[in-house]
Amino acid sequence: MQRKWTEIGFVPFNKKDEITNMYRNALNKEFDKLKIGDEDRSILKYRTKLDNLKSNPKAIRKVRNERDKFFTKIKQLESDIILWENNIGFFAKSSNADTMIREVEEKIESAKKMIKTLEEKVKMIDLSGLDE
Repeated sequence: MQRKWTEIGFVPFNKKDEITNMYRNALNKEFDKLKIGDEDRSILKYRTKLDNLKSNPKAIRKVRNERDKFFTKIKQLESDIILWENNIGFFAKSSNADTMIREVEEKIESAKKMIKTLEEKVKMIDLSGLDE
């Protein structure tokens, strides 16, 4: 479905947003049928994006910039995780400790999932040959 979408070509500018939204909705319905998680969905969409960029002469710079942004985000998330894990020790002294600890642990798990997804995207960039 994603490959067919890219083969369609250009659409009238004034219809671009409307058609793109219809496509995204249809694609999301298909992903929902497959019961694919958000992380896997993001990776599949990104793989298609990279495939489409291979025909774009400006893709190398764009992909390099995106790769750098991913690394920056990974480092920020790793730093946040360290801070959150450190802060959990201080919550034990408060009356709402269990709730606060659970919330922070959820943030940590979410950040770890995001790191995994970003690392997978970096790996895809490296294997695509677009960042050379």
